[in-house]
Amino acid sequence: MKKPGWARPRHAPSTLPDLFATSFRDHAEAVAIVAPGQPDLTYAELERQQELIARGLADAGFGRGSRIGIALPDGPEFAVTMLAVCSAATCAPLNDKLDEDALFRLLLAMRIDALIVPEGSSSAAVRAARRASITPIPLRSSSRDRAGTVELIPESSRRRIAVEPPLIDDIALLMHTSGTTSAPKIVPWEQWRVAEAARNRVELSRIDHSDRCLVALPLHSSAGIRRVHAGLLTGGSIVCTGVMTADATIELLESVAPTHYFAPPASHIALLEAFERRAPRSRHFLKAIWSGTTDLPEAVRSRLEQAFAVPVIIGYGMTESGSITQTPFPPERAPVGSVGRATNIDIAIADDASRLLGPDEPGEIIVRGPEVFAGYENNDEANRSAFCDGWFRTGDAGRIDRDGFVYLEGRLTDIINRGGLKIAPGEVEAALAQHPRVIEAAAFAIAHPTLGQDLAAAVVLRERVSDRDLRRFLRARLAAFKIPTRILEVAALPRGSAGKVSRTELADLLDRTARVKYEPPIGREEIEIARIFSDVLQVPSVGRKDNFFDLGGDSLRGMRVLAAVDAALGVSVTLEVLLDHPKLSEFAAAICEATGARMAQPESSARGEFVRSA
Repeated sequence: MKKPGWARPRHAPSTLPDLFATSFRDHAEAVAIVAPGQPDLTYAELERQQELIARGLADAGFGRGSRIGIALPDGPEFAVTMLAVCSAATCAPLNDKLDEDALFRLLLAMRIDALIVPEGSSSAAVRAARRASITPIPLRSSSRDRAGTVELIPESSRRRIAVEPPLIDDIALLMHTSGTTSAPKIVPWEQWRVAEAARNRVELSRIDHSDRCLVALPLHSSAGIRRVHAGLLTGGSIVCTGVMTADATIELLESVAPTHYFAPPASHIALLEAFERRAPRSRHFLKAIWSGTTDLPEAVRSRLEQAFAVPVIIGYGMTESGSITQTPFPPERAPVGSVGRATNIDIAIADDASRLLGPDEPGEIIVRGPEVFAGYENNDEANRSAFCDGWFRTGDAGRIDRDGFVYLEGRLTDIINRGGLKIAPGEVEAALAQHPRVIEAAAFAIAHPTLGQDLAAAVVLRERVSDRDLRRFLRARLAAFKIPTRILEVAALPRGSAGKVSRTELADLLDRTARVKYEPPIGREEIEIARIFSDVLQVPSVGRKDNFFDLGGDSLRGMRVLAAVDAALGVSVTLEVLLDHPKLSEFAAAICEATGARMAQPESSARGEFVRSA
């Protein structure tokens, strides 16, 4: 594979104030910010808001170079405040839903000087700020005012300073990764880099002054921030809500008439289910639907496009690198399973020794270019492991085909090593999502005493279906070692603040669910199979509700069980019977069914019911 050249900025370096000055000048009377139930905010009024916030910060003694945190609920007030702080100081957007300890660690790690919070708030963010001896700055707003109209109420006794415009190399945005349970890594973004990313988003999104963007992404996230910047850079208007319920989204699609809708996959899945249930279906004015992260199942994407009759564009990016790939607009279409081609960035695949790999060779995705950050702040150790020869190691596993389309296989840390066989969770999830009764799915690793790791999956169902039927469905689509031994039904997949599925939480949930009270075997078949399980697995006793795989079973030991069953009971069955009926009572019922024998208790059946979460 030819080594790609360094991707240079496509635009002259600029600061955000200089970049938005054109929008303020050329679109002064146009609508900038829209919020349901409030009068619209024009660009002229938005510019005035920027000036007032900058002046309020300066009156409190904060300006260029000051690190100003924002802990506000998602909405127009967050968007306007974020825009202003980015242009007057260094803005550190924070998730106000984090607990006090997590926010306290972030405030210290990011070296925050002041924190903007809602007026009168006694939230975890306020408590964390006072605990860290950081100045809280109350923000006053009213639902009766124009959308995004705010006023800073500084309480600081610091000396007032003059408002000073930033330089292109000043830090505009201070983001973070991790930080909720471990030491956060701080991601600084210079003014010129944020401006470059905003202009690239405009070009890639094909939006202009006639468009209205509904940004239903968390506004403390890099994806949400960049969509706000891009939407206003065009002279169009934005509706900022953060993540919403499906019904609220449908109402907004009709009432405020957005032309572009940006949201995470979980929101798209919920929206689709609600939209398809409506008769007649609601009106909308969309030109495109955008998925802000990478795990939107192909089946969901296809149904969204059919339901709304617009293209669904998938983007892949990171806090550290901005946009990495994007699927094309019609008439071209990305192959199934691809997250598109590289945007304004160099992208390659590397092996463990950092050697570049060829087309369709799996490895780690590495990137470089103008939107890739220069390095974590004050973290030499993290930078040494994150960069190699100018490339940033994303930590994502994937491949690139000969046409330049990128395919993700999940985080390297999420790849499941099942007794030496590597399994990408995304492949299993995509196969499960093809089942008509599955709304969404997540594959994850669970500890196994002999394999090291085993494969499990969680599913959100639209209609009831047995785990046995799901496994049969998967066998027609996946290799045998990629079939989950445990399938957990959940009401919703647990997700973090960025919208990504928490596989660790699913593994913990399955572990708690799998613990069963011992029940002694009943009848000749159960007693004999319990003895066989015990001998093969070297465990002292096996109850009728115990799961063969939870006790340390695998396919090789399963074959030994089948041979022993044949010898002791004269019944020959395939390994699939054990895979589909891993509980002792279920397996015994299946053996009896194969021979026409009667079970000791009719309660024991071979239905293969799901493990259900509490």
